[in-house]
Amino acid sequence: MRYRDFLGRKTSVLCMGSVGLGFDFSQKQTNEILDAYVNLGGNFIDTARVYGDFAGGVCGVSERAIGNWLAARHNREKMILGTKGGHPELPTMNVGRLDRENLSADIRRSLDDLMVDQVDIYWLHRDDVSRPVGDILETLNGFLQAGYTRFIGVSNWTTARIREANAYAAAHGMTGFCANQPQFSLARQEVVEDPTLCQMDREMYDFHVETGMPCVPFSSQAKGFFIKLHDGAAMPDKARRRFDTPYNQETYARLLKLSGETGYSVGALSLAYLTCNRFDIFPIVGVSRLSQVEALKEAGDAVISLEQAVSLREV
Repeated sequence: MRYRDFLGRKTSVLCMGSVGLGFDFSQKQTNEILDAYVNLGGNFIDTARVYGDFAGGVCGVSERAIGNWLAARHNREKMILGTKGGHPELPTMNVGRLDRENLSADIRRSLDDLMVDQVDIYWLHRDDVSRPVGDILETLNGFLQAGYTRFIGVSNWTTARIREANAYAAAHGMTGFCANQPQFSLARQEVVEDPTLCQMDREMYDFHVETGMPCVPFSSQAKGFFIKLHDGAAMPDKARRRFDTPYNQETYARLLKLSGETGYSVGALSLAYLTCNRFDIFPIVGVSRLSQVEALKEAGDAVISLEQAVSLREV
């Protein structure tokens, strides 16, 4: 596994996602998956307060599963841990929850369920554009001062709002956002069912190049789109609807060519496109079964040139 400096730590380039931990996977299976990830050299885990609520109607399921694993393994200090809060209420998705009361409740419950005193990074899961950035930053800086988190970041914020927030922080002697978590993969997603999600676009890409802000993208494997194409596996309707387009088929042809030239698998190259790009990117990866964790070893070690990466896809 390769590493880069992030959050003042030596951080694995692949971040383990956790949407199904504790829900799709039992605690025993969760432990096996996280153990296997650590055995590959991984040390970066991403979760969120809302994980579990998507399918089971109970917030904190993933956090509790990770917390149980951390307690059983006594390895909190070895891991880089991030969680997200401020997600709108399900299923309406139209009620902003970035006020101080809701955010404070979210982070305290997250810390309780993770059974930790502090996370390494606390992400806002969505934006509420009706709320001034100064008000949001005051709340988050309070979390920093209280020791609830070491750093703050955003997920699903537009480039303009990130710029506005960090400019406000700089002008008022506050701490701004240190990282961004958008949807980003080698495959371009044409259909986005949730309008509150933010994808990596050219404006955001150029912002990252300009500022050097690290990126920790979700959906980095495009639901295994390229792997399923290569293996001739059944394509889930959701993946086909979002990614099966002429543009991505052309990308797949370039991916096959580069695979032949480098010897790397299609799956490893799909992630190397991100980890070998123009700025530091730590893709959030997920698995649907334990055996898939071992396949991440090649991706975590894979190195291609910048020229090879951008030849696959320019944003």
